[in-house]
Amino acid sequence: MDASADVARIVWQRLDVVGAEWCEVARTPEGIRIEGVALVGIDGDGHRIDYHLALDAAGRTRSVRIGARAGDHRSLELDADGEGGWRVDGVVLDVGARGGDASPPVLDVDLGFSPLTNSLPVWRFGPDTPVGSEQTIRVAWVLYPSLEVLVGTQSYTRLRERSWRYRSTGFVADLELDTDGLVDTYAGYWRAIGRS
Repeated sequence: MDASADVARIVWQRLDVVGAEWCEVARTPEGIRIEGVALVGIDGDGHRIDYHLALDAAGRTRSVRIGARAGDHRSLELDADGEGGWRVDGVVLDVGARGGDASPPVLDVDLGFSPLTNSLPVWRFGPDTPVGSEQTIRVAWVLYPSLEVLVGTQSYTRLRERSWRYRSTGFVADLELDTDGLVDTYAGYWRAIGRS
């Protein structure tokens, strides 16, 4: 870890199933490095998911590495060009329209098993985002446990200084963020139980 990095660590408890997650976020002038491990019980089976993310200085996801263990071992590698193009295990991901009037570019990843990635777009929006404003984004959405990658559309509406409403197709949840911009509570699904 870079000695000059600004480092935050957090632990979340799952509220909908048995599980917990540890995450470390290191910010430097060059970008953000994130690593974490999620432990979750699904249908009576224990799952461990390790992840590593790299974001550039503009907060765009540039690489994602996932290793999942639950009886077998599976992995996934995502690489992004920062302009909306993605590769999944070296194969180009069809993201459809790339920006312009049709739709926004795919700049973020959404790890379906973690609240961490709900913080990524909020960091990019910045602290000056007006209360009441809504931003629509597209993401490379990693489903779990399949590790299939889909392109999804989401929106974030700022409710208060550290409160956001997250929407995706057929789903709505309110998020409260801590002073580091990490999700503190994700209504009904996660809550922070430790941080440093």
